[in-house]
Amino acid sequence: MKLLSFILNLPWILIGLFFSLISLPIEVSFIKNSYAIVLRVKSFWWAFGYLKNVRAMAIGHVVILGPNIEVGDLEHELIHVEQSERLPLIFPILYYLELMRNGYEKNKYEIEAYNGADNMYNK
Repeated sequence: MKLLSFILNLPWILIGLFFSLISLPIEVSFIKNSYAIVLRVKSFWWAFGYLKNVRAMAIGHVVILGPNIEVGDLEHELIHVEQSERLPLIFPILYYLELMRNGYEKNKYEIEAYNGADNMYNK
């Protein structure tokens, strides 16, 4: 099932790899049990709006860790990878619909990730 969701999420994975490449990667690793590609990057120079101060992000099975990560951020993003596995191909659409309806702090996908990773949202 994980391989099938990985294949279905390939469009998002390619987008995630693009954004990780323009963020100037400095380290790359792979987490087998999640099929997650993890990249540490120099900066999110291209981010604006609510993304402007992000510490990390997940796009498909790609986890991008910025220079200001905190304890639990990797685990938080891996939960988003799991959400992407549960809802292959459509997760980013559902995530942004939830974001538009409820905002970031009340987004059910963020609540699940913050609770599961036991980390905190910093304004």
